[in-house]
Amino acid sequence: MEKNKLQFSDAEILHYKKLISNRFVENPRMSLLFNKDKKSFKKNIFNLVNYCFHVALRVNGVYVAKNKKTIVLFYQNNKLKKTFSDYCRYFNVIKGISILNLKNILSNEKEIKKHKLKLDNYIYVWFIAQEEGYGKLDGLHEINQMLFKLSSTTKLPILFETSDIRLIRFYKHVGFDVYKELVCDKETIYFFADKKTLENCFRSL
Repeated sequence: MEKNKLQFSDAEILHYKKLISNRFVENPRMSLLFNKDKKSFKKNIFNLVNYCFHVALRVNGVYVAKNKKTIVLFYQNNKLKKTFSDYCRYFNVIKGISILNLKNILSNEKEIKKHKLKLDNYIYVWFIAQEEGYGKLDGLHEINQMLFKLSSTTKLPILFETSDIRLIRFYKHVGFDVYKELVCDKETIYFFADKKTLENCFRSL
């Protein structure tokens, strides 16, 4: 894969963290993690993005499109090694979850893990976000091409989930498909994988 040559300054890192956080405020998945009625809701999302950004950055899993308005955070599962700093950032994420909601979250995450494809290694997409008001698809298509190029080079499948039904048609159009739908606390989580992987899985059944 041709690596993303962008060198991040501290200001750019903060900018992209805010970009992702702002775009995920309305994502139903966030309301499963944090109480949407609390004033700290946006801050809690930012803390989650902050954690994911730094983990992804360390494993070369931050890619910004040429338009500088579209970004993806991802990782290869076998390269996901967490550091002490990661756990400190994750602790800030946990602090945003109420004790009353923690049991539901753990139950939901257990269900999500149970229904993921059982693969030894894969490319997992954490966040894809585009600056609000930028209506073109060039950045999303660039990121999609990058992910499939990486998948072809590493021989690894691409996996992710979403609760945003507005994106389902786009993901199907660019080469992914839903292999599982799971209802968690009245929100539906859609499990996606690239179509080639799903064809191989079904062929082996």
